[in-house]
Amino acid sequence: MRPQPATDTSITAAQFGAAMAPFRLTPGAHIAVAVSGGADSLALVRLLAQWARGPRITITALTVDHRLRDAAAVEAAQVGAWLDRHEIAHRILRWDEGLHARTLNRSAQKAARDARYRLMTDWCAVNGASHLFVAHHADDQVETFLLRLARGSGVDGLAAMAPMSKRDGTVIARPLLAFGKAQLVETCRTLDQPWIEDPSNQSPASARVRFRQASQVLEQEGLTRERLLATVGHLQRARAALDYAVGGLLAKAAWGDLGVVCMPVAALLDAPEEVALRALARLLTAAGGQTYGPRFESLARLYARLTSGPWRDASLHGCLLTRDGNVLMIAREPALITDEKILWANDSAVWDARFKITLACADVNATFTVSRFTPGAAVLPESLRASLSAIPSRLRETLPALYDSAGLAAVPHARYTRADLAGGDRFIIGVTCISDAASAVIDG
Repeated sequence: MRPQPATDTSITAAQFGAAMAPFRLTPGAHIAVAVSGGADSLALVRLLAQWARGPRITITALTVDHRLRDAAAVEAAQVGAWLDRHEIAHRILRWDEGLHARTLNRSAQKAARDARYRLMTDWCAVNGASHLFVAHHADDQVETFLLRLARGSGVDGLAAMAPMSKRDGTVIARPLLAFGKAQLVETCRTLDQPWIEDPSNQSPASARVRFRQASQVLEQEGLTRERLLATVGHLQRARAALDYAVGGLLAKAAWGDLGVVCMPVAALLDAPEEVALRALARLLTAAGGQTYGPRFESLARLYARLTSGPWRDASLHGCLLTRDGNVLMIAREPALITDEKILWANDSAVWDARFKITLACADVNATFTVSRFTPGAAVLPESLRASLSAIPSRLRETLPALYDSAGLAAVPHARYTRADLAGGDRFIIGVTCISDAASAVIDG
């Protein structure tokens, strides 16, 4: 959808319907929408609720109580009360680490942003929501472009935010990139929808705010919103072409199992350098359970070692990289896996941003801790040792295991369940790899 001219008119149902068309949601789908309480996200959730009645889409609004301000919990509850009037389901997700983060000297905003996404995408994975809709709009897109231009970003950075991307296995959907902030505010007014003003959105300490305040000067020099958005559009098409080439290379040459990815070095070296670098970044991001790719400088050094040597096994972006002849193997670095999740009977959890684990257990009061498998922690049963022999030693400690008060309860990838839990349908575990960046070549 083309960017809308600068205007303060509210978004019509027809305009929003056109903006939703590219997402191709099927009737009966379940989606989530991030709602902070500002005008942008409240306009989005109200527009989504109206639109969803046609295709019968189920919507759940998610608000994160980030705890960075004392008022955050009250604001989250207020959002719930507003949405309840319109029969929109609402869940509050709390970031408990926020209380500590706000005491740090460094800015807590990035940590809070990453935590919000992690909490919401985990909720989506566990609750079967295919998409998380967010309210980024045209003004956000311009600010993102300018921020990345100031940092010297390449094509990916300058292409700014895509209408659709993936994060931890969940599609992040941005249907408002063609509309300006003023339109969203006017949409709330038209719908008689109050909203909350976040004081941090006006702080000159933020580079985004400074760019916003400088918009009139930029426009006088010809850098209008429409012109900058057109530039972003050109760069997005270039990025899409590169992604297509990378996807083709991975589909043809890469493979994976148990969270490790493999690829012939020759296939990387035969590809154009830019495509090879992007393929490496995508494999590292997926195998490491990361949200963002590695730094370009580190990636370039890795590529140089592949092209000119000498090769030495390396650690990069949460992964261990080894070579077996002509094959490059990338696996999660065990020592960096610290995630532990509590898993209740008949519950699901996302572990290490790489695996979704679902448990069906006859004992409804049972609880388990999901953490990385540590084979040296106890004497292993003979049946488990036999199963583990089929898993390369360097991978065993990168895989999830379930523990309870009696010790090791299950190792799903080794198809092991402790004798007192096994038998019939009393204890069933499902494990799915959700690493999205190279999902075509990673097998759970």
